[in-house]
Amino acid sequence: MRQLLGRIRPTVPLVLVGLCSFLVFMIMQPWWLLNPTTPTGGDMGAHVLAPAFLRDVLLPQGRVMGWSQDWFAGFPVFYFYFPIPSLVIVFLDLFIPYGVAFKLVTTMGLVALPPAAYFHARAMKLSKTVATVAAFSAVVFIFFESYTIYGANMASTLAGEFSFAWSFSLSLVYLGLLMKAVADDRKYLKWAALTLALVALTHILTTIVAVFASLFVLSWKRGVRRTVTTWVWGFAIAAFWALPLAMRIGLTSDMGWVPLRRWHEVLPVEIWLLLPIAIPAMFWVMRTTRRAGPLIGAMMLPVVYYPLPTILPQLFPDFFGGSRWKLWNGRLLPYWYFGVAFFAAVGVGAAVVWLSRRLPERISGRFAHALTLLSGAVAVGLVAVSTKVRPLGTIPAWWLAAVAAVLALVIVWVLVPWRSLVSTRAFLTVTAFCVVVLGAMSSITFVDGWARWNYEGYESKEGWPEYEALMQAISELPPGRVMWEATNDWDRYGTPMAPMLIPYWTGGTHQSMEGLFFESSITTPFHFINHSEMSHKPSNPIPGLRYHTFDMQRGLKHMAVYGVTYYVSITEEAAAKAEGMEGMELIREVPPFAIFRLPETKLVEVATHQPAVYPAPERGLLAALIGSETVVGPDGEELHSFHDLALDWYEDVDNMHRWVVADGPEDWPRIYSLRERPDVEIPGPKEVTDIVVDHHRISFRTSAVGVPHLVKVSYFPNWKATGAEGPWRATPSLMVVVPTQEEVVLEFVDTWPETVGKLLTLLGVVALVAAVVQDRRRRRALESLAPVADCGGVLVGDGPADAEQAPDGAGHPLDE
Repeated sequence: MRQLLGRIRPTVPLVLVGLCSFLVFMIMQPWWLLNPTTPTGGDMGAHVLAPAFLRDVLLPQGRVMGWSQDWFAGFPVFYFYFPIPSLVIVFLDLFIPYGVAFKLVTTMGLVALPPAAYFHARAMKLSKTVATVAAFSAVVFIFFESYTIYGANMASTLAGEFSFAWSFSLSLVYLGLLMKAVADDRKYLKWAALTLALVALTHILTTIVAVFASLFVLSWKRGVRRTVTTWVWGFAIAAFWALPLAMRIGLTSDMGWVPLRRWHEVLPVEIWLLLPIAIPAMFWVMRTTRRAGPLIGAMMLPVVYYPLPTILPQLFPDFFGGSRWKLWNGRLLPYWYFGVAFFAAVGVGAAVVWLSRRLPERISGRFAHALTLLSGAVAVGLVAVSTKVRPLGTIPAWWLAAVAAVLALVIVWVLVPWRSLVSTRAFLTVTAFCVVVLGAMSSITFVDGWARWNYEGYESKEGWPEYEALMQAISELPPGRVMWEATNDWDRYGTPMAPMLIPYWTGGTHQSMEGLFFESSITTPFHFINHSEMSHKPSNPIPGLRYHTFDMQRGLKHMAVYGVTYYVSITEEAAAKAEGMEGMELIREVPPFAIFRLPETKLVEVATHQPAVYPAPERGLLAALIGSETVVGPDGEELHSFHDLALDWYEDVDNMHRWVVADGPEDWPRIYSLRERPDVEIPGPKEVTDIVVDHHRISFRTSAVGVPHLVKVSYFPNWKATGAEGPWRATPSLMVVVPTQEEVVLEFVDTWPETVGKLLTLLGVVALVAAVVQDRRRRRALESLAPVADCGGVLVGDGPADAEQAPDGAGHPLDE
């Protein structure tokens, strides 16, 4: 039995960290995760479309990024969103149902966080005991319920930020690998670079924090060379996606997030409870190991950045006064929250080590049984008192906590005989697990219910028959774009974003004018103006736009601009108003929905008046990042961006036939304000036929050769025309071409950022494979020379000679 116990102790970290991940997975309700329904809830209910599009359209064409006509009159899919989780979903879909694959991938970032925290703590040279307890902080952080959209906790993940959770866990692994690559052994360098690439390919905000945190390694010996190597190498691996993102980011939409100002966002109730332990623990770790620097940097960056979007425009109004910061200060706060929880757990772990050194090395098994029973009873009692059974939860959190406590007790009784002796430190670590992890579960009030709401799927909702009937009715109509009334009434079908899946349920024959990736399309602001005009109680999510709520007369004119064919109402008020509108024909009723056909419009329209060119340059990378809407013209004068002018153009619904473009032939008039637009009619035949709009190809036949044509698809530089000049960006967010022949084809093709990015990725992956092969050869060579080393020979290479001469913090209470 003594030998058995000797083997058990080394497995304590593995078992406890694994239990942390297991409990997180259980709270997410695996019985629903494994049910092959379509997940819903918040943004998650609309995320369903993108991986399916990747599977059905992009990958068969050899693409990871491309163009989709499904949302926003077309948008660049996966150019400004993160492809790795979707690729994993598609891979798993080869073996399991799509709904199950999707659900499992949404949990992976959270399930990986406890092991990631443990790995990072070990890379900091914390002992196994302290690192194990530090991993418990991941559970505490995951169950934070004071915020729901910033990212990395369970609530945010259920809201749709599952890619952020992936990247958050990976960023901890990257920083750990970087520290080991710089201070221990350069064999970790390639894995650090690969992990940084994965961080970038799962979320850009976490990449910013990870790179910032890595600056704290630059002062170490070999720090500059190896840290910069991971940056360059990691960027190269991710360049197929990252380079087009960097070059095209000026073509994203600004959602106008208002910066957070109140400090209770920085210091929610959970943080107040943890700070008394976290602050002394953090300073103690800082004194004992310099490897705390990267995590402290990541932790403090959100606090330092938090007031800047508010303070800088006040201090420097000339430079920041007209800016809206794309990097919303709320999105960085998860690193602060996690850092506080992590160092609080380190403090608990250090207390375990300190106490175990002052107690006998082994304690009686009877004492272990009694204390385990007491700890479990206290933890379960706390959970049972503080958590009520909720109608959304099939099995409440307190029941799971009770099962976990009883299971732990049974394990102790089976493995630890009544009269045996057990390791004091291992026992105290298990006790800390019971108190910290099960105590964290006691704070759960709604996320377990939210998990059921999401994962039971659309098909399990009470309103599913109505929703299914609507999708069936739409699919039976001729193809076309669909505008639907914006209202929270859609939530009874799973999420207010439920109609975004019109393309998913109809097999792509019908497109939804609204989609999920708001910032990915320059059409987004104009769409929300349209939504406001066509809805009884719209959300109007972008501040600063000129909304005309429930003004369907204006809305119909804007529908024509975007070639919308159908309108779906859900409220009685919208249906009644639509029935009274000239040109709107009620064609199908699917209670509570009504489907209307809008006045006929074509997706390619011939100009009736001479377009004018507004030569404002596109926003650059810096301006896009801080949200600046002011650009400088060729003569140094300040011009509003084309987007700003387009909003003014869109407001004047009586003059939308007078197009403005961002570029065009030299003989087109140049203007610097809308007042300068020419009012010159273009005579001649204007017939356009055979219009075909596919995801990556648009074609049409025209009789108006040499006359400008408006293609009602969102502009993007990757569209290239054959048989026409252009395309050029046109108001409000579409494209204009000038045919040079009757047959015109536009194709979505790779440009230099895609080509160079793919080449860099190829070079980065080849370098990674070469490094792996080289390391294996070096390791075999070292193994063949092992007898020489045993005889006192000196070997040169990766090993102790490449590591620090002494581990950080040797001899302090964090050691084993």
